[in-house]
Amino acid sequence: MQKHRAQKRVLRRGAVPDDQLYQLATQCGAATSYVDEVGDRRRVSNESLRQVLSVMGVAAQDSTQVTESIREIRSERWAEMLEPVLVVSIGRLPRTFSIRLPMTADHVKRVSFLWKVKKEQGGIVVGRNTGARATIINTTRLKDGAYCEIALPLPQALPLGYHSLTVDVRGPGINRRAVMILVVVPDQSYLHPAVKGSRRTWGLTIQLYGLRSAKNWGVGDFRDLREIVRWVGRELGADLLGVNPLHALPPGTISPYSPSSRLFHHPLYLDIEGISEFQELAPIQATVKASTFQAKLAALRRSQFVQYATIARMKQQILERLFLHFQRRHLTKNTSRARAFHRFVRHQGESLQRFALFRVLEEQMRGRRTLSETGPQGWRTWPTKYQHPDSPAVTKIAARYQSRLQLFQYIEWQCQQQLHAVQAAAKRAGMAIGLYKDMAVGIDPGGADSWAFQGQVVAQASIGTPPELFSPNGQRWNLSPFHPRQIKNDGYRPFTDCYRSIMQNCGIIRIDHAMGLFRLFWIPEGLEPAEGTYVRYPVDDLLGILALESVRHNVMIIGEDLGTVTTAIRNKLTGRGLLSYRLLPFEQTAPGRFARPSQFPQHAAAAVTTHDLPTLRGFWAGRDIELKSQLGLYPKTEWRKRDEETRARDKQSLLNALAKERLLPPGCPRKATVVPQLTEELFRAIYAYVARTPSRIMLISLEDLLGDLETPNIPGKHAYPSWQTKAGQSGSSWEDWKRLNRVRKLATVIHSERGRD
Repeated sequence: MQKHRAQKRVLRRGAVPDDQLYQLATQCGAATSYVDEVGDRRRVSNESLRQVLSVMGVAAQDSTQVTESIREIRSERWAEMLEPVLVVSIGRLPRTFSIRLPMTADHVKRVSFLWKVKKEQGGIVVGRNTGARATIINTTRLKDGAYCEIALPLPQALPLGYHSLTVDVRGPGINRRAVMILVVVPDQSYLHPAVKGSRRTWGLTIQLYGLRSAKNWGVGDFRDLREIVRWVGRELGADLLGVNPLHALPPGTISPYSPSSRLFHHPLYLDIEGISEFQELAPIQATVKASTFQAKLAALRRSQFVQYATIARMKQQILERLFLHFQRRHLTKNTSRARAFHRFVRHQGESLQRFALFRVLEEQMRGRRTLSETGPQGWRTWPTKYQHPDSPAVTKIAARYQSRLQLFQYIEWQCQQQLHAVQAAAKRAGMAIGLYKDMAVGIDPGGADSWAFQGQVVAQASIGTPPELFSPNGQRWNLSPFHPRQIKNDGYRPFTDCYRSIMQNCGIIRIDHAMGLFRLFWIPEGLEPAEGTYVRYPVDDLLGILALESVRHNVMIIGEDLGTVTTAIRNKLTGRGLLSYRLLPFEQTAPGRFARPSQFPQHAAAAVTTHDLPTLRGFWAGRDIELKSQLGLYPKTEWRKRDEETRARDKQSLLNALAKERLLPPGCPRKATVVPQLTEELFRAIYAYVARTPSRIMLISLEDLLGDLETPNIPGKHAYPSWQTKAGQSGSSWEDWKRLNRVRKLATVIHSERGRD
């Protein structure tokens, strides 16, 4: 009953607005209302706004606090001589930048200004001005006196990069200096020559964990990835191969979209037998070749589902022995391999040091259990002295467990080396783009990134979704949001580090839920998801830095822009060079009318389905509707009926669309009701429809390539084995898939419609 009343408070229409509270919320980026997926405007209750502001660190429990917070925010802004960071586009450099000083306009005339831009790659640009020539653009009066905002000329001959701008102000009664990060970014992100102009290409997307092979340990690994890019590039003629997020995960977590760290990798994907120390150590080879060990591996390969805990335990045991050998043979003798390791550690810097240190502490807190076993729910339950990376107690742990810390650095070194080999193999196989990585939208609240960047993370809130048709109370994703103001104060380091990390060893990345660059739906602790609201982010700055890293790494960006995305948002994303993400089921010009191929946007990646949707075969058979019913995801009978009616309409619409494009197979009925299952010919015709689009990239999921019925994931909490199901038929492997006739025929269809320049 209490939950019901709370929800009604959020959803009520026409609530009397609290002007000051709304003003404060707007200043902090919190939406006082929003439009839901059916087009209704939902007003957020005052109680919810106060809770959202509270988790931001802004007091707003009564009118006095609201008034004081508004005053403090205004005062804090004026007290900052310079913004912490200024992001500017090289093609639209502003003529000036501004500073704020505690003085009157008359006082300004008696001071002098000196500013220097220290360029990232070396060199200094100097500017000078006197107060008499300065332009005052704004003035105000606060409790402590008068303030002026002054415009100074911004140097125009600046290259792309992260520069440092220092301003000195000298004069009667004032001697101040302030420093600002000045980031000059490109107007657009990188566009690969393979898709410039009217050129188009295509690729395959896989869930690496679910890849079957004759050699892996029951989970797809980097050896599989290295070998499969050769097949996809040389034999299928594709230009890219996409994988699920490879981020490091918390113990016991299997969803690749709930990372402990977006900067480093999940060791489960390591090819143990491909590590140099494995080749040097005969006893380890003997252990793996033993009949009992091989029998375990065979059973893990046969399993329909990935046995995460067992595999992690086996790999960890071997990794620890390999590292011990590395210590004895290389580190103690300072061999060339040891020196390469030390160079890697130095290059990764503080980020890797903190990640490895977190892993050591995580291990200590749960009594040295394996990587797969659950322990306390993250660092927030640790003793207080270990809850900050710079605490004296943590420093002592680093010194005491130096060897253990190096183990986790060594594991990450192996991950990056093997991924480098994958991208190199893709290029040798003729792939123009190569590896395509996926990036999760958020981080686990108890994970390594949350610990390392805790000053920028809002611990008392989770991101999620507002009420939807399938989730009438909304969804809580249990991922921590970043604080919009604090990430700017830190020069956007969590995002810059993340972009740099994920762009290593690949040619394209996809940003899951790219709307998160604009806004995220925050749900404070203690509230139901329906009681949350959207919080705005500095999107222009984040997109600019993303474009800069994209150009520096020669990596293209796909921005997943599905859901309730406005035309303005999509235009901003594509305007900055991000490829839109277009899925056939959602590309309808009207209900029951699919967009023609020519109506798909050019600057996009087009696909028939993705990991959160049914496979094409499952779509046609209504497998997703059947599963949702079995899982209890239809609280009302009419909801299933609605979906069945919509599916019947869409299937018929798809046949009509194929007929208009003259792609309907000969002899195929024109009525969907007499086509209960997809024929191979109809399957290929649907893919030919999407291949015909002008979209720069076309993506094919491995599950569709193989004709699978089951989907990798059904969002939400239920009994479906999400992120566990392997692709392909039981007992098969990707080595077998190469010989499948349907695979060759589908690739031929794609080439006939799309070609490869």
